[in-house]
Amino acid sequence: MHHYTGLKSVFILFHVFSIFCVITSYGFEVPAGERPENFFSDLKKSLQNIEGNSSVIRAKDYELSEAKANQLIAESEKGLRIGINVYGQSIHEDRPNEGFYHRYRALNQVYLRKPVFHWGALQAREEIGKLNKKLAQESLDRRIRSLRGELRAVFLELVVLNYRIQLATEQVKLARQNVSSVGEKVKVGLSTPLSLEEAKAEQLSREISLSAINIKLQRKTSQFVTLSGYTVPLNLDIPEAFWDFCLQHQPSANFPVLVASINSEEIEQLNIQVSIEEQKAIISDAELKPKINLNGAYFQDQVDTLEAGQNLDRNNFIVGLEANWAIWDSHKSKAQKRAAMARKAKFQHLIETKTRELRESINSMIKELESLQARIALAQRLIAVAQNRLEKSSLELSLNRISPLEHFSSVVGLDMAKISNLETVCKYMVLLDQYEQAVGSE
Repeated sequence: MHHYTGLKSVFILFHVFSIFCVITSYGFEVPAGERPENFFSDLKKSLQNIEGNSSVIRAKDYELSEAKANQLIAESEKGLRIGINVYGQSIHEDRPNEGFYHRYRALNQVYLRKPVFHWGALQAREEIGKLNKKLAQESLDRRIRSLRGELRAVFLELVVLNYRIQLATEQVKLARQNVSSVGEKVKVGLSTPLSLEEAKAEQLSREISLSAINIKLQRKTSQFVTLSGYTVPLNLDIPEAFWDFCLQHQPSANFPVLVASINSEEIEQLNIQVSIEEQKAIISDAELKPKINLNGAYFQDQVDTLEAGQNLDRNNFIVGLEANWAIWDSHKSKAQKRAAMARKAKFQHLIETKTRELRESINSMIKELESLQARIALAQRLIAVAQNRLEKSSLELSLNRISPLEHFSSVVGLDMAKISNLETVCKYMVLLDQYEQAVGSE
């Protein structure tokens, strides 16, 4: 029986330890081969220099510097304060029926003051300073990570837009050739004026589309420069390695989620806010309690003696305790504590709400990622089908079995299949990065 009890205890401990290991070791990190900066050198350079170049990050740096200074201010309230006073004054005293002239001159003074007991209020202020510093540091780290994700998303959108421009340019060129070809055929009676007008309409449509894409590319480029501070002209050409990735790569389908790992930097910041409000409540409780300070001073002065024209220099030392007790403040401190507790309750409610929202968001992300994985596989197959269609269409055109517009449709079909595949892969990369930020990495 004792052996069974011992084995049962060991088994329970082992089970708890196993759960702990799974929870603490769990984390998701985007595979190195699925990060866009591994394919685009300009994106990699902009991400490497983001902390020094981005005005968004510099603003967060200023907030961190301010938080550090405020922490130092809070810590100094517990410390020793030393000062020097140098001043002079005279007292002229007229006593009735007595000829008395009294002159008093203080020469200098050195004093010190140190808080001794403030019911934890000073420690609470120091803790608030530390928590605000931690809040600013985590806010900075979080903004850097989120900005990296934004830059990846904007850059990939630029890549897609640039490729769209390349395809649209080729389509405009081909549409113009079609207009010329149909025009020649109309002259010899091999085509109709209607076909010529249709070819012209197709050309104008392609030119309008190209102009719209160019404008969007300029706006997105400006957005990327503003966010990153990277002013070097971007190379948006798609390298062969990325095309191979888009056409052949099969992304992983494993996205486990543990309830214990449902957390985020935003929730962590709310937990810090809860701790800050708890410290503010301590400060409010201490407002109407007696405070004790240590006081000390050394000063020299000079006073006149009773003998006319004579004076005396004195050295004075003072050491003692000072007690201050604010007895009534018209419920100010009580109201401050209530406000702190109300804010604490609000932050705790937000934590519960954000946790539920995060869990739902992660589940939704997983479903969308799995859907994108399936769409990537379908898009890869669609490119192969569109490629075969174009080859057959070229053969039919050479044999005059189809019109140039019908062949043009096959060209556009292949282009749209490539665009669909490229957009789906880029969207998958962006969402995968967001998923990593949501669940955290190891």
